[in-house]
Formats: sequence, C-alpha cells, structure tokens
Amino acid sequence: MPHSALYDDDILLWSEQQAEIVRRLGRTRRDLPNEFDVENVAEEIESVGRSELAAVENQIQNILVHLIKLAIEPGSDAVRHWRSEIFAFHSDLRRRYAPSMRQRIDFSKIWRLAHEQVLLALPEGTWVAERLPTTSPFSIDDVLNERIESANLAEKLQRAIASSD
Repeated sequence: MPHSALYDDDILLWSEQQAEIVRRLGRTRRDLPNEFDVENVAEEIESVGRSELAAVENQIQNILVHLIKLAIEPGSDAVRHWRSEIFAFHSDLRRRYAPSMRQRIDFSKIWRLAHEQVLLALPEGTWVAERLPTTSPFSIDDVLNERIESANLAEKLQRAIASSD
C-alpha cells in the first residue's frame, strides 16, 4: 500500500511507520544536518496517530455515557438529544477510526471510565450505583459497527441492569 493511501486509511500505523523511518535515517545517514532533531521529529509524527487514537477512545466513552443515560432514564425529555449525541459521537468515531486502533483500545477501561462518569453525576444513594454493571454488556463491535443501534444497545443495558436484581 502506498504511504499516501496508508495515511488516509490508517493514520496510526502510518505515523508509527514514518517515525521509524525517521529514526532509521537518523541512525544510518551521516549527511543529515546536526540541527535535525531526529527523535523529537519522530515523536511528533507518532503523536499524530496517538492523538487520533485518543479522540476515538474519547468518542467511545461519550457513546457509552449516553447509552447509560438512555438505559437508566428511558422516560427523560433528553432521550432524543442523547440519541442525537450518540449519532454525532459515532460519526466522528467512524471518520477517525483506523484498523490498527482496534487492538489498542482498552474497551473495559473505557467502560469503567464511562461508568464512573455517570455515577459522579448522579445523586448519592441512587439505585443505579448498585445495579449498573461494572463490566460492559457491549462489545467493542457494538460501538465500532458501521451503524450504531442506540435503542437496541440501551435495551441490552437495561436487561443487564434488570438481571442484577
């Protein structure tokens, strides 16, 4: 795959490959100017991919937070807004997602963060704190699919909550 295509298809993998090329050039080429800061240039190139990975992980967390809200407050006036937000977060996630990110996304950790974020926003002693699953009832595929089914996922979480009784 040409590097320009890899850049468009998998920015994380591209950034890691380009950083390695810069480092290799720094080790093997003696004609590079002394001012060329090989290691920091390589780090900056890698940071492009890491930033995209962080953005994808943030959008996954946003989706999970809103799915939890949908599940625990299905009668809220905000339901339509939450579904719209999930759609927007998912659209951004899909634009930024690259195949090499999948193996690096710690979905369990992101669920724990979303779980904690929701609990911090709720009044103390609310029923959700005891019954909200500490492990995600969703798979990473549920969130990475081309289309996200927020209503189905909220129902899946509601079933998981109900089974914790």
